[in-house]
Amino acid sequence: MTQVTTTDELLPSHPLVRDTTMRALGQRIEPSEIKAFLDKASSAAVPAPIGATASVNVAVWGKAHCEPDGQPWVFDTTIWGGPAYFGSAVGFMYTAYESWDAFFQNVTGVHVQGIISGGGILQINWLAGQTPVGQFNGAAGGIGVLEAGGDGRWSHK
Repeated sequence: MTQVTTTDELLPSHPLVRDTTMRALGQRIEPSEIKAFLDKASSAAVPAPIGATASVNVAVWGKAHCEPDGQPWVFDTTIWGGPAYFGSAVGFMYTAYESWDAFFQNVTGVHVQGIISGGGILQINWLAGQTPVGQFNGAAGGIGVLEAGGDGRWSHK
């Protein structure tokens, strides 16, 4: 039996994605702030999602990398966490900002996690300080338990 990840499962509003985000970020950020972020990122008040590719290579420390399609930006930073995971994903980026330019210019940190669903979901949450401002959800074959994070900014390609 083949397990697949559906497009709906990649939305910030999907119950599994939403609950997993709340649990992981809720250890450091007020639940009301996370809920407000997920509600806004799922609304029509923000720019349309951007297709993107992402990869994570981590075993205690490693790298998180993301390239949004058609954008002059790249995210590549050192992260700390685990357990070991080495893989890539294809999916969509969402923001709570009212423009993608504001998102790319204001990110200061990242939280990465694996979500076990279908074929698996790699999730990257971007932060401006302690405020969640963006999210990538992508289909990632074989991903399991993973949690890592670090400081980082977007840079021009």
